[in-house]
Amino acid sequence: MKILETIQHDQSGETVVLAQSTSGTRIALCRTPGFSTSSGHFGLRFGSTDTHFRLPSGQEVEVPGGSAHYLEHKLFEGREEKVFDRFGKLGARFNGGTSFRTTTYHFTTASRFQECLEVLVDFVQHPLITEERVDKERGIIEQEVRMYADHPGFAGTFLLHEALYAKHGIRVEPGGTVEDVRAIHAKHLQDCFDGFYRPSAMCLSLAGDFDTDEVLAFLESRLDVDDTPLATKLYPTEPTSPHADWLERDFPVTRPHVWIGWRAEGGEPDGHQRLRTRLINSLVLDLAFDVSSDTHADLYRRGVIDDSFGCHWSGDSDWGHVVASGLCDDPKLFVTEIRKAAEAFAMQGPGEADFERLKRAAWGGLISGLQTPTALAGNILSSMLGDLRPFEMLDALAGICFADVQQAAKSLFHPQQSAVAVLKPSE
Repeated sequence: MKILETIQHDQSGETVVLAQSTSGTRIALCRTPGFSTSSGHFGLRFGSTDTHFRLPSGQEVEVPGGSAHYLEHKLFEGREEKVFDRFGKLGARFNGGTSFRTTTYHFTTASRFQECLEVLVDFVQHPLITEERVDKERGIIEQEVRMYADHPGFAGTFLLHEALYAKHGIRVEPGGTVEDVRAIHAKHLQDCFDGFYRPSAMCLSLAGDFDTDEVLAFLESRLDVDDTPLATKLYPTEPTSPHADWLERDFPVTRPHVWIGWRAEGGEPDGHQRLRTRLINSLVLDLAFDVSSDTHADLYRRGVIDDSFGCHWSGDSDWGHVVASGLCDDPKLFVTEIRKAAEAFAMQGPGEADFERLKRAAWGGLISGLQTPTALAGNILSSMLGDLRPFEMLDALAGICFADVQQAAKSLFHPQQSAVAVLKPSE
């Protein structure tokens, strides 16, 4: 075990020790003296869009959609005892999650921290994947996929992704389709595990009132030693324009739900620039459509939007888009008015006083999201998986100036890069 660096971050008031195991697992430890709970977050940069890859042997593999999520479930099962039962006996809360590009596992406990930590690193590193076990879980995962598919917010988001992109993996939700789930076998999951769940790809983030040296010594013999290379991810080439202008689907809703997306140019392979782009574009959206903006007030007064309206940025190394969504009675009018408002904002540009106010609000939001060991460990792991230093989002936000959002506002709402998804009330 090697200690790499100790970071004392003045703005957050936190100190983080960065270390690395013999096989390259990156570890971050953040002491929180006086807190009654401790938390551990273990994860890697492998997610639902990573379905096509080349193993170190040279073999090219393509697995069904939803394989990363299915593998997450298989790890939960443990080798001899279910992981939820192991954590339950220790009095800890535990869960995991699969996103487009990451998979994470985490616990929070008020006692027996090292025992919980041992369970975490054990089950993630040592799964038992057999055809019988995979078949046993299939019905449960199908039910989960159907549950999400029945949620209008979920269904509409992925309908918009289908409109925005022709080939990209984010067209399919992380759990895959029911057909995907039925096509997954043990070999697919084993290939995913062997290709990506390697020590050099794993990151472990810990926060709590513990002794740093003691925890590192505890981990020394519990993190695997394995220098097997990682698989190489293979992604399709995506056309530069949206796949469809307008997609509609009948759905059991009482009012139409509408999503409008604008694609940005490509993505950001560099983690630092990706973070900066996310922060800048999020500020642009707040300036354009936040509840305190003139645009929002005008749209609300005229009945174009209501309290269901919202917007956000989504992006990674090879995609980026903004989304505005809401419920309405007339989807065509809603889309026309939102696009008109976005284009007017792009031409007029943001106000500098509003920028300073919303930047301070964003800063407060980031700081308020770091107030517990669970939030700290999760935030630090997210940074590590994005190839960022802990709390780099605070430093990046501080470095954003008014000219940055002015420039971004001019290009973010290009009409030729826009697409629409609508869920219509079923007859």
